[in-house]
Amino acid sequence: MQKCGIVGTGSIAKWHYEAIEATGKGMVTGACSRNREKLAVFCEAYQIKAYSSYEEMLSDQSIDVICICTPSGLHSEMIIKASNAGKNIVVEKPMAITKKQCDEVIKALEKNRTLLSVAYQSRFSDSFVAVKKAINDGVLGKIMFADVYMKFYRSEEYYSTSSWKGTMTMDGGGALMNQGSHGVDIMLFLMGEADSVYANARTLKHKIEAEDTVAAVVEYKQGAIGVIQASTGIYPGLPRKIMIHGEKGSVVIEEDVITMFETVNRSIPEGIIIGRNDDFSASDPTAFSIDGHVAIYRNAFDSFLHKKIPLVNQYEARKSVSLIEAIYESSLKKKLVMVSE
Repeated sequence: MQKCGIVGTGSIAKWHYEAIEATGKGMVTGACSRNREKLAVFCEAYQIKAYSSYEEMLSDQSIDVICICTPSGLHSEMIIKASNAGKNIVVEKPMAITKKQCDEVIKALEKNRTLLSVAYQSRFSDSFVAVKKAINDGVLGKIMFADVYMKFYRSEEYYSTSSWKGTMTMDGGGALMNQGSHGVDIMLFLMGEADSVYANARTLKHKIEAEDTVAAVVEYKQGAIGVIQASTGIYPGLPRKIMIHGEKGSVVIEEDVITMFETVNRSIPEGIIIGRNDDFSASDPTAFSIDGHVAIYRNAFDSFLHKKIPLVNQYEARKSVSLIEAIYESSLKKKLVMVSE
């Protein structure tokens, strides 16, 4: 049983606590937060220890795993500190908000021989695993288009009641780095790495520093082209939609549900289940189950136990940050940008 300490007691911490406990392989023994009031409420609710500081938590030899649920801009620093303390780590997405920070994280993990899992839970979805296999097996033929649309809605209060959401320093960006990060990651999981991007990002709806509307044309290294769109200003908010079109067939996925799969020979591979999406997180950021986080923690705990690198590791998590950073650079410079390694 791996003992975990949660740092950060905002809304997402609840999902992490419940997911850890649901695995049967880990347990939360304590938490820490700069917000003393939220910390007290969180620890009282779950009857766990309240640490006075992050440093106190890291010095506790009984803690095996640090679970980071803080604002994105703090992730890299906290990962490095936990790694230096000899702890394995699970961190909310994104792993960091710049490629430079990602590389600093990677350097620390390699030096300390500690392990990291990043909460991109869609990679564990049966639907995406099946679609990836179908693409790799050539069921859709040569892929021509690969698009992801993330037209979400967040209220004015979502930003105005937060000291960090929508800021470049702590959020690293807006609709894309925060809400759109999952979609970018899962598209790279399906299609492989991106080669170049031409993008346009704007702040059209909310009173925030970062973008709330972005559109990008991406070329993938395997030859396909596609669109990435993200927004937090589209009312009432639409489910994330991924559309992949090949010379032999097409697939449409809403959130984590395959809603269409058609091929020229009408065959549907094993594992492809067509259904209807009932996920409403496009308009409510708390409207999702813990199932994805349970999968993340099961893989993380097994990996930590056997000293193997987790499925969603620092090298994989860096790819989405690299692409998002290139999108922001393209919008700023108004030109095509190559996505560097």
